[in-house]
Amino acid sequence: MASALRTKKDYQQLLLSLLGPLKSRFSDGCARIRLYGGGVTYDRDAIEMEAFARPLWGLVPYWMGGGRDSGFEDIYPRGLAAGTDPDNPEYWGNTSDFDQRFVEMAPIAFGLFAVPGILWEPLGSSAKDNLASWLYTINNHEMSRCNWYYFRILVNLALRKLGKPYSEERLSSDLAFIESCYLDDGWYKDGQSERTDYYSVFAMQFYGLICAWMLEDEDEAYAERMRKRASAFCSSFILWFDAEGRALPYGRSLIYRMAQSSFWSACALFHIDAFTPSTLKGLIGRNIRYWMDQDIADADGILSVGYCYPNLTMAERYNAPGSPYWCCKVFALLALPEDDPFWQAEEIPYPAESLGVHRIEPARMLIQHRGWDVSAYVPGMLGMRSLGHFTEKYDKFVYSTAFPFSVSHTTETFMEAAPDNMLSFEIAGNLYVRRGSIEYSVGQDSMFSHWSPCPGVDVRTTITLADDGHIREHEIESSVGFIAYDAGYSIPADGCLETIEGEAVSLSCGSYVSGAESLSGNGSPVSYKADPNTSLAARNTTIPCIRYELGPGRYRISDRFRTGKAGI
Repeated sequence: MASALRTKKDYQQLLLSLLGPLKSRFSDGCARIRLYGGGVTYDRDAIEMEAFARPLWGLVPYWMGGGRDSGFEDIYPRGLAAGTDPDNPEYWGNTSDFDQRFVEMAPIAFGLFAVPGILWEPLGSSAKDNLASWLYTINNHEMSRCNWYYFRILVNLALRKLGKPYSEERLSSDLAFIESCYLDDGWYKDGQSERTDYYSVFAMQFYGLICAWMLEDEDEAYAERMRKRASAFCSSFILWFDAEGRALPYGRSLIYRMAQSSFWSACALFHIDAFTPSTLKGLIGRNIRYWMDQDIADADGILSVGYCYPNLTMAERYNAPGSPYWCCKVFALLALPEDDPFWQAEEIPYPAESLGVHRIEPARMLIQHRGWDVSAYVPGMLGMRSLGHFTEKYDKFVYSTAFPFSVSHTTETFMEAAPDNMLSFEIAGNLYVRRGSIEYSVGQDSMFSHWSPCPGVDVRTTITLADDGHIREHEIESSVGFIAYDAGYSIPADGCLETIEGEAVSLSCGSYVSGAESLSGNGSPVSYKADPNTSLAARNTTIPCIRYELGPGRYRISDRFRTGKAGI
């Protein structure tokens, strides 16, 4: 089904095929979806409410665009009534500060605003009061100072439209906070954190366009500002996608998978004209087809926590069994009418003008785009380091669409740490890697980072891009002896062929090649099989690297890292 994706009906059928397996998992009162999986930091009530709410990101635009499914149209009003009735056994519970339920209020609020005939009008008067009162509680509590403020904005806009009590004060102050997060060229930081990642995409930009639509009749200046920012964002965000439809695996919340292209769907829906409908349709279609070719669902068709396969190792502590259904945001385009130019357009290939080397200043990122692969060079994350595997998700030297990164099981051995695209130091039985930069600079084709993996070791790294990869030069000063591993891009281990010639090691698997070469001449070319389930892309991988065994002192080492694809 995903192989077509030409017509509106194709996209509608894909959405229903993804959500259909959930129908048998609804509770008797329809307020909860009960799925199997790992634990998270929030309670069972919130876990099951999340699974109920997230499909609405796809169903609401499906209904807006005229789609109908009697099952879901019966389930959701019943569930909203039961989940917000304090006397009902399926009540979602009272809210508190920093409550996960606030996250899940957002798609409900969007639905109440956009399709009240399906989600609001079927409710009785007491059910409406219960629902409105429960949603209003978001105004009574503290929230994470980040993209979460948009959840309260959406709730207050919906309550206001429905003629129910809302907080004008919260609405005004929350919009001001989001404005304070804006950087430049369409990019936002995620609140107090200095991170620039997919939350600029499927949160800040996505919600901003929805709010622009909600507010355009009363605040055209705000709506136009959001549209202009979205248009500006297009030119750099397209660089995160390769010609094969893969988007950059970088940062947190990667379990949302095809939500990576939800911004493009919002651009199509709200007619952001930076790209033609044919370009947008190609970006969205290729990305969805890529994901539908991966092992992302269990035998019953329920989406898994993971990336290219089920993988709890790479998850954050807020990834519950129903969390992956945030991917439904990509179906925002279903709100488009049948006669919209988007549905008439034919996909066109990835635009050739996006190839080459680009600097994305607000994201502190250098992009090397070769068509079949996007490699993004970063100086390491600033700010908060909680939620799970942030070092691996933000601090590697480079992130790649063709060679997705790995996360660690432990830091006791190289194989368990799987530190691909990192310089790691083995000292006294532990591995240490970069965790942010003391200082950094981003050039036109190079990046500098000054960092310290542990006390007593100081490193200055300069990365210079080359046509087939990059060169790393490290100036190391250490008060202790160490073993260092300058590692390259991991590659699937199944069918992997290794070649070692002189100072270089090369690994090939299928059509892909990954290699490492010592240029300074004092290292040994080797490869290691990483622990299973450390890579985002393959269950078993091999990592090429240059190994150094050195005593205390000052050193300058230089290594080249190559990647390639047969026929290119």
